[in-house]
Amino acid sequence: MNRDFIEEWLNNLKTYWFNKDIESAVSLFNKATFYQETPFWEPYTNTEEIRKEWLHIKNENIQHIEFKILAIDNYVVIVEWLLKQNDKEYDGIYEIKFNENLECVYFKSWEMVR
Repeated sequence: MNRDFIEEWLNNLKTYWFNKDIESAVSLFNKATFYQETPFWEPYTNTEEIRKEWLHIKNENIQHIEFKILAIDNYVVIVEWLLKQNDKEYDGIYEIKFNENLECVYFKSWEMVR
């Protein structure tokens, strides 16, 4: 796994999110058995649960999404993210794990309101 792959994966996520393309966004997590948008919620363990979580973006005014790769260690990536939606700003960290086929199998986010 390399930086180019991660940048492409994150760019796809960003594009799908901006376009509110829920099915394409969820497809990035088809193999995920752990998906947690905040440590305060129970993690999702299947694609249908992840899809239900993504449905909320249909009603969001997404203004800005930015990603910065902080670290790549084998199949684990740490990413800083910034989001502006509904005139509120959020930031946080993603921990993303991929399998040997470069499929996302684990996704965890920590977020804060700025």
